[in-house]
Amino acid sequence: MIQPGQTYQVGDAVHFTNATLPANRTRDYEITATHPDGISITAKGHGYFLTHEQADHLGITKKP
Repeated sequence: MIQPGQTYQVGDAVHFTNATLPANRTRDYEITATHPDGISITAKGHGYFLTHEQADHLGITKKP
């Protein structure tokens, strides 16, 4: 869950702890853009857009 005051910036590496597939829980995703409605991420050459609600539901966390 995105904690109050927690922010993500372009270039941050993130994980999604609640992703459906186990490989997607440990894969590094890089934030490529932030938008008022969500974030754009990339992994292994594929780009995705997630709303803030989707990212929160998937358990977005910064890579340790």
